[in-house]
Amino acid sequence: MDFSALLANEIAKKKQAATVVAGKNDDDASGKQVQSDTHRFIRRADMEHAREQAYLAEKAQREEAKRLELATRRQQQQEEEEQRERKRRDAEQKYYERKRAREEQEELEKQQKKSKYKGRGNAKSPTPDAREGTAEAEELAKMSELTEKDIVDRLRKLREPARYFGESDKARLRRMRKAEKRAENSDERIEELLATIDHNIVGQDIKSEQAKVYLQLEKYVRYLLKEWEWVLVTRDDTPDQAYATLTQTKGYLLPLFEQLRKKNLHEQIYPSLATLMMYLQQRKYRDANDAYLKLSIGNAAWPIGVTAVGIHERSARERITGQDVDGKLGKTSVQIAHVMSDEKTRKWLTAVKRLITFAEGEWPED
Repeated sequence: MDFSALLANEIAKKKQAATVVAGKNDDDASGKQVQSDTHRFIRRADMEHAREQAYLAEKAQREEAKRLELATRRQQQQEEEEQRERKRRDAEQKYYERKRAREEQEELEKQQKKSKYKGRGNAKSPTPDAREGTAEAEELAKMSELTEKDIVDRLRKLREPARYFGESDKARLRRMRKAEKRAENSDERIEELLATIDHNIVGQDIKSEQAKVYLQLEKYVRYLLKEWEWVLVTRDDTPDQAYATLTQTKGYLLPLFEQLRKKNLHEQIYPSLATLMMYLQQRKYRDANDAYLKLSIGNAAWPIGVTAVGIHERSARERITGQDVDGKLGKTSVQIAHVMSDEKTRKWLTAVKRLITFAEGEWPED
């Protein structure tokens, strides 16, 4: 038997068996690799989608919790506000009940006092407050005859509420009366009077019709300011200093306008100022300047800064300082320096002098 042939045959069998086993191993390995690759790797898009879905779910959960918390808090706040409003209404109702009870008690006490002293005579004349109270009572009695519609219409015309909460009928009539008194002395009413009155002052009206002269003074001073402003506007080469002077003059005259509205000028200032404006309207500028000097400086012998001539009181003190023995302003023709009275008076006297200068330059004397 040939040994080499036998050896070759065995080698061939071994190779064939090894090839079959290797093929099976390759098939198993390839299948496992595919299966493991499938489970090991995930696409980026799938990962981003899954993360986005988780974020949206978490966000929705947070929003829902926040909405529930906000609704609960809002409900609690509403309940607290309702509770506070109930307490406020209860307290307000109790306050007005106590107020009405107190007013009724006071009214009852007044009626009892009146009935107690009804039969007693009073030798003294009634005081101004008593007369005013009587007049008010008569007016209220007349107003009480008005209908509800008339009262509401009058209050609406006066820009007043038809009725306050808890207000009685008598209190409403009293409020309407006060509102009508204020309307008579209001600025709108005075403006209407200023529009209808003539600003030319007559000498005999200075003492006899002071209320009319007060209105004429205010209207004429405002007229001079308007003319001054018109002159500055119409000129082409008006400097800024001129406008500044006009604005300052208007500010200086505000205290004078207030005193003219209240009709409470000093007893020595009023006739001098009225005479000055009368001369200014008549274009008598020399007389107007003399009246201004008498108004501002006065004609006392020592008009400025002198309060005592010596250690003894003299009968001629009023002629020297413009004051009597008690230190009050004298009632004679001697006038003190009103320019030294206070800062406001000094300023509006300065403004009046500027108006004199403007009128003298704008309307020369004939």
